[in-house]
Amino acid sequence: MAPRAYNNETRQQQQEQLKQRIAESAARLHAERGVLATSYAEIAQAAGVSLPTMYKHFPDLGQLVRACSGHVTAHAPAFPTDEILAASELRTAAQVLVDAADRLHAYFEPWKSWREANRIPVVAENAEQQRVRMVQLCEALMARHGVEGPHHEIAAVWESLLDFELWHRLVRGHGLSRQTVRAHLLSLVLAVTGPQPTTPPLRPNQRSLP
Repeated sequence: MAPRAYNNETRQQQQEQLKQRIAESAARLHAERGVLATSYAEIAQAAGVSLPTMYKHFPDLGQLVRACSGHVTAHAPAFPTDEILAASELRTAAQVLVDAADRLHAYFEPWKSWREANRIPVVAENAEQQRVRMVQLCEALMARHGVEGPHHEIAAVWESLLDFELWHRLVRGHGLSRQTVRAHLLSLVLAVTGPQPTTPPLRPNQRSLP
């Protein structure tokens, strides 16, 4: 029984490695020409497998895109959530957040610049999940630093300012340097919160000292 179990495990590992090779090839081609313009036949050729093998492991585009997304995301820059939430000042937290968003946008640009989110359900689902997580993180920051005003509304504006589309337009459309874009985005997200009081407001009958 032991040899059979070993053979099954080895075969399973080989199949996983094959799927990984297909996903890597697909991700590379998707970055070059977009998901919808890349055929299964082209991916099969790049991965060195037959077309039936492609369909065996990835019967539909959704499964293939999920595998590609997993491969691409696994090599993405780490997102410093803990560092952002642990920052002692809102400005510091915002700086780390803006810098992290810039690094991720630059990394994912080859895939996101094709703007296929609205045409591929799996991509749209991933984009929505990312949007929700960013809004939740920004809301947590508003609460953590006692920002006045509607936290969800402010967080929604922060998320919109840090979205890939604005970054891409400024960097690629207008040719601004990433350093310049980071500086402007930091100013914008902080401006949205408005001036925050550093001392408790005076009570109606309380007078300030001369």
